[in-house]
Amino acid sequence: MDKNDLALWEASATGDIEAVVTALKNGANVNHGDKDGRTALIRAAKRGYSEIVKYMIDNGADVNIQDNAKKTALMAAAKKGELEVCRLLVAAGAKINTKDHKGRCALMRAALLGHDDVVDFLIKAGAEVNCQDEMGRTPLMEACLAANLNIMNTLIAAQADINARDSKGCTTLMKAAYSGFREMVEYLLAHGADKTIKDDHGNQAIQYVRKEFLADLQALLS
Repeated sequence: MDKNDLALWEASATGDIEAVVTALKNGANVNHGDKDGRTALIRAAKRGYSEIVKYMIDNGADVNIQDNAKKTALMAAAKKGELEVCRLLVAAGAKINTKDHKGRCALMRAALLGHDDVVDFLIKAGAEVNCQDEMGRTPLMEACLAANLNIMNTLIAAQADINARDSKGCTTLMKAAYSGFREMVEYLLAHGADKTIKDDHGNQAIQYVRKEFLADLQALLS
């Protein structure tokens, strides 16, 4: 990495906009990646440095570059809940439904980590609410794992498939049943979750309930 690229790389992680401007004026490659393929834009996006992100976009940064793990700047920003950065990237043409090497998209990251405003923005911007990763998990399943009813409600309102199954045939209801969170189980049932669906081993949601929660959930799931 030459000295100007290095200066840009370091400034993108510290939030030093003046150093970013200087590095680019001195010839730094705005799209240079490190050994892992990460660009200065990806680094700045992850940290929420919207001013730097905008400046790099205005100076030719490719918003759709993927690092060696196929992750993008939008994925980085969504994971950290950086709404303003997500807005900048999408406005500049970032592809919303790009997947990384494990099949995970920006929406899945935001749903798992509880970033309600980012989830809402991505859906309105065209995110696929029923996308699945290599394990068949959906954004709704991720929100369920995070026990975030607000995000689950947003996804279901956007037509998320409440009965989608992962690669083992497990549904969102089954995951909720295992968690023992009664309110979430009740919510899913009220919104159309099918308790009779069986996973690849023939188990229904009731079989996912741990013994310490059985008394509380048995009547709901039997």
